[in-house]
Amino acid sequence: MQTESFRLIEAEMDFVSKSTLTKSFIHRLPGSRTRLLSNNQISIYEEYLKTGNLESYSYAIEVSTATHICFEILSPQTHLLYHLDGRKPIQYQQPHIQATFSFRPFHGAFFYAPKTVISLHFEPGKYHIQGFTLPLDLLDLNGLSGFDYLDEVVGAHRQQQPQYRVSLDFEAMEHTRRILGELTKELLTKPLIPKLCILKKIQELLYLIKDKMLRAKGLLRHPDLIVQLARELIGSRIAETDGPVLIIHIAESLFVESQYLNYLHKERYGVPITHYSNQELLKKAKHCLGQKLSIKITTSRCGFSDQSSFCHFFKRHTGQTPSAYIRSL
Repeated sequence: MQTESFRLIEAEMDFVSKSTLTKSFIHRLPGSRTRLLSNNQISIYEEYLKTGNLESYSYAIEVSTATHICFEILSPQTHLLYHLDGRKPIQYQQPHIQATFSFRPFHGAFFYAPKTVISLHFEPGKYHIQGFTLPLDLLDLNGLSGFDYLDEVVGAHRQQQPQYRVSLDFEAMEHTRRILGELTKELLTKPLIPKLCILKKIQELLYLIKDKMLRAKGLLRHPDLIVQLARELIGSRIAETDGPVLIIHIAESLFVESQYLNYLHKERYGVPITHYSNQELLKKAKHCLGQKLSIKITTSRCGFSDQSSFCHFFKRHTGQTPSAYIRSL
């Protein structure tokens, strides 16, 4: 799978009486909100973000008449797709394949698309579609019970089969919808800035997929694995984002209560999980100060709202003020 998969896609709007070719996605800027098409029959806005092998794409669609949208896919791709907003299902199919699939509101789907054309049918109304490309190394199923449908989707990709594969109708849970809501809000307020904090939400959603698989095999309930995943999430978020990292959000990502997560960490390491979080945050603060960043900038990078709170945190854990630490370097 090519990491820039959707840069190879073009969309064609079919209004029965005429067809209008839109601007090619090849010219899309990562992190941009682009108006692909807008007239009295249809409006389509696209949002796109990419980091490493993670991609997110979002489409806000409004149609006044029944409309078909055709996507030509030039390389095999596997995706996680959500139908987030709209009162009507989306019908879609692969040409020359008799089956037509129905994608209901507030539901999700895993799908594999070969080199083909996919036709989507929209009834009049508004729609919001959110999708993510799936790195296959994240989806190592190993024959997990209950995930045969997803195994088929990923297997189709690996074998580059000529037919469409899809698993439909798993409910977009409240936790997943909350993350997607936060992602959408960030994209709308800062459409031209592909911030790491937004992209980490995408990664969190992909981890939710793997967590579901682990839960099916009973692995996620193992205390050591829960603690390991929590520490990995804390470390990566502190290192790669500027916002505060809250234990309650880490616990939500792992589908456990924060009190239980803290208990497991204390049983395993002898200290509360906040101790580990503070140590990771302190490591980041020292790195920033060591790079000769100002205390003001370091305060912001470490997720503190004011400088006095940061200085108090730093002195409480090191016995030095940030200024004294800088002078000692």
